[in-house]
Amino acid sequence: MAEEIWREPSTDKFLEGLAQAVFGRPKSESIKADICLSCGGAATEFSDALSRREYSISGFCQQCQDDFFGEEME
Repeated sequence: MAEEIWREPSTDKFLEGLAQAVFGRPKSESIKADICLSCGGAATEFSDALSRREYSISGFCQQCQDDFFGEEME
């Protein structure tokens, strides 16, 4: 399970409602189950610590993060 990040309760409530409206499920439930909020796939392997932390914020697996933010150029 991803590390929890503290946010204002009103912010958490807003983000949970937004996730429910857009993806059909609350972000917190996806994170507790280690599944991606966006695609519904497994969210257990990440390329680095920053991507793992991003999962705790967005609920997106590595592939969905790469698709959304773009892959890092080497």
